[in-house]
Amino acid sequence: MTRPLADFLWRWRFPLTAAIVLCAIAFIPRANITHLDNDVTAWFSRADPVYRDYERFRDEFGGSRTLIVALKADTAERLFSRSTLDFIEQVTGDIERVDTVERVDSLATATTVEAIRTSDLGPPTSDLEPRTSDLGPPTSDRSSDGGLDVRRLLDPKNADPPEEVRRRALRDDLLRGDLVSENGTVTALVVSFDEQRIDQVRAGVIQTIHGIVDPKLPAGVKAYYNGSLEISETYNRITLENQRKFVPPILVITLIAVYVTFRSWRKMLLTIVAVGISILWTLGLYSLLGYSYNVLASMLVPLIVVLAIADDVHIMQHWDEERRHKPPEEAFKATVAHLATPLLGASGTTALGMASLATSHVVAVRSFGIGSAIGIMVDFAISLVFVPTLLSLMKAETGETPHEKYLVEPLRRVSIFSTRHPREVIAMSVALSAIAAFGIVRLHVDTNHINFFSPRHPLGQSARVIDSDLSGVYSFQIMLEGQPDTLNTPDSLQRMERVEASLRAMSNVKKVTSIADYVKRVNKELHDGDPAADVVPSSSRAIAEELFVFTLGGEGRRELERMAASDYSRAQISVKLKSMSSDVVLELVEQADVAAKAAFKDTAITVTTTGSGRLFSTLDHYLVTSQLSSFGTAFFTVFGVIFLVFRSARFGFLTIAPNVLPVIAVLGVMGFLDISMNIATVMVASVALGVVDDDTIHFINRYRREVAAGATTDRAIELATVHEGRASLSTAIINSLGFGVLMLSEYKPTAWFGGLLGLTMAVAFLAEVFILPATITLLPSMFGADALRRTRSRAAAA
Repeated sequence: MTRPLADFLWRWRFPLTAAIVLCAIAFIPRANITHLDNDVTAWFSRADPVYRDYERFRDEFGGSRTLIVALKADTAERLFSRSTLDFIEQVTGDIERVDTVERVDSLATATTVEAIRTSDLGPPTSDLEPRTSDLGPPTSDRSSDGGLDVRRLLDPKNADPPEEVRRRALRDDLLRGDLVSENGTVTALVVSFDEQRIDQVRAGVIQTIHGIVDPKLPAGVKAYYNGSLEISETYNRITLENQRKFVPPILVITLIAVYVTFRSWRKMLLTIVAVGISILWTLGLYSLLGYSYNVLASMLVPLIVVLAIADDVHIMQHWDEERRHKPPEEAFKATVAHLATPLLGASGTTALGMASLATSHVVAVRSFGIGSAIGIMVDFAISLVFVPTLLSLMKAETGETPHEKYLVEPLRRVSIFSTRHPREVIAMSVALSAIAAFGIVRLHVDTNHINFFSPRHPLGQSARVIDSDLSGVYSFQIMLEGQPDTLNTPDSLQRMERVEASLRAMSNVKKVTSIADYVKRVNKELHDGDPAADVVPSSSRAIAEELFVFTLGGEGRRELERMAASDYSRAQISVKLKSMSSDVVLELVEQADVAAKAAFKDTAITVTTTGSGRLFSTLDHYLVTSQLSSFGTAFFTVFGVIFLVFRSARFGFLTIAPNVLPVIAVLGVMGFLDISMNIATVMVASVALGVVDDDTIHFINRYRREVAAGATTDRAIELATVHEGRASLSTAIINSLGFGVLMLSEYKPTAWFGGLLGLTMAVAFLAEVFILPATITLLPSMFGADALRRTRSRAAAA
């Protein structure tokens, strides 16, 4: 079958090569990966129940994907000085006027509530805007005789002295620890957006806000930026920055490594052109299918580079062996005939594994899985046509290459050692696997987006300020839904209180707020600040009156709209958290969901836990589980593909040990080094499987070929080790040196990916040249030369 294919490709090599190059050129405009689309809908299906819950919440209360601007002053006096307060008021208004901004919560928009006595009342500040307390006397059972003063903390029409503003801010339980720190040195501007539009213009909007805040900062005040929008945009920036910073040195090091391996500038240029064409085809087809680029899709390029270099090195090495004693046509056909089957098997197993991601819950993962599978198979076709065609046009290089000069003899000795000491090799492999297993036990899933960056990174610095002094970076909400006027009753509010109490008892929870807190706040003020009055009244009438009075002035109504619908058929409990692992966030969300549903168990009120914390922690969970599922599917697919390629079940079993050990080793090292399982490191497992499959299939193909030519078991192992092991070692060195540059990245997952990729390729090579030969030697009745020849004879006789 492979010989007719080789004849066909030789006959049509120039038209096919021209088509490959022309299509690659045509794909250049589509291969623009400088624009990343991290819109929520690029990750979540609109039919996903978690996303649909968030949409319902967003439609009622506005989105919770925010930008947090923390302002830290050197002293409380500095923060609450007239100049700083004027600055906060000015930038709040300027930010509110930025396109896509829906709301800014800050000291300038915060509402405070205080009781005022009749003796303290003066004339109204304006005939058109009487004070809230003038609108109706308090009921007789309340000790405060002047009603409520509900107004903005920074009131431009009735500016209080800075000392009074500070007193009122730090006295308010809802503001203290949320918009202003306990010690009065840190405050926050929390910016909410029109989430239907913000992702399309996010970078520009955030830059505009920086331009509003940073140039006008008062002396002694520093700004820190965080929040889900800032985290998402930082991911975009770091991805593009890594491409600009690391792609050039990776290409240079790869070129140098290829040149040193083959001592040929022609092969060096051929490799980089072939890899570039594979990348253009992959990215072009990815775009043509309607998929958008995002942080996950940026992994397409390193995936294709690793696999393309592996294919090209095998082809160039085999070409050199054939070309020394054959003309170009025969060398072309021999190379294609020999490598078509193993290259197809290696590419097919990896592509099927990646294609299994199409079952993922995450839209971006599905598109990445399909796109990478297509790219892998396209690279196989390009390598099999383009590389031999250009090699046939080059002048024959008959001299001994460095990889032959320096690697043949060491690999021959490795082969001799593996076949003479197979039990020792297997015993050592088992021992190393056992040690690695202890590391695997320590392995944990952790997608902490803040900790992925250096502590010196602005995102890490801002998280420390917001987590320690304010209410934390992360948040989620509990949405309550019932009939009109069911969520302002004493029973409902008391149930909310019980939920809040259970949430406050959880670690990492910084602030919990609901409409019950507003009712308690008003009730306490109407009783002269008596701590005993910091409760939900038992009377529905009292609650209704308190809420009515709070909302009469306008400021209170706008604030309450964020917590409850006007007819009190829907309300929310807001939960704010420190930055932490997404798995811990998801666990907290699930615990909160259980607690809230238990509190409202016997009512007609439904509970839905949602918000940005629920959205993104679920997304991270989806991502990791999708990759793990894909890896498991791909692992078992290997045996089916090898059975089809070699028409032998026994060789499927032969691949178990050399395929498992590299993965166990990498996972064990991750456990010992406390490297978490996250989207980047889980990708290493998928790439590892592709590399291991490639090495294993090439070795088995060469071993079977030598046995068929009459070689003994030991001789066939030696030839497979020397020839295929040499290509595998060259590939491992080239890719490890190139991607080792990624270890310099300040973004930890990128650095982990670079280091673990090098480790994976090294262990994959060792498994190929040690475990495979040792296993074959220990099981001669299954894999020995005589056993294979007997099987072939029986098949021929049948």
